[in-house]
Amino acid sequence: ILATYAPRIHESTSTKLAALFKRYGLCPNFPNSIYPAASFNFGPATVCFDHTDTMNDPCNWCHIVALGSYNPDSGGDIILFNIKHVVRFPPGSSVLIPSAIMRHGNVAIAAHERRMSFTQYCAGGLLRWVECGFRTLGEFARDNPLGKAAYEAGLAERVQRCVQQFSTV
Repeated sequence: ILATYAPRIHESTSTKLAALFKRYGLCPNFPNSIYPAASFNFGPATVCFDHTDTMNDPCNWCHIVALGSYNPDSGGDIILFNIKHVVRFPPGSSVLIPSAIMRHGNVAIAAHERRMSFTQYCAGGLLRWVECGFRTLGEFARDNPLGKAAYEAGLAERVQRCVQQFSTV
């Protein structure tokens, strides 16, 4: 789904993760999924309050799937606080959001209903690990102070590249 709606983000993430997987002999969690991490929230009434996923890659989209048996006319909506939108989110719905930078949550459901979710995402630290030569920022600074300084100085350029990766209509 990410490749369809955000092909540039998919390509960039895929390239970095391919290097990580090759180096450490890893493989994707699921066939046809780029995401290196997933969470199952088994409920019985999964609710997320207003939050951002600050440890996720800010240039990537999180994939959220609503599961369960609840009345979508009275609860379960996803709330996108930054853009002041409430979106109907019935069981089986799927959404991509930049969860590290977009505040989000969902509306509670009735007491007798069940809501679960399945979420796939990419931690920003994994991609930084690759960008820094398969080491932490601290190790990068110790091993290559000039390289680390250049990496930090390039933040504005990386942010601009990130913005350019987002798809437009």
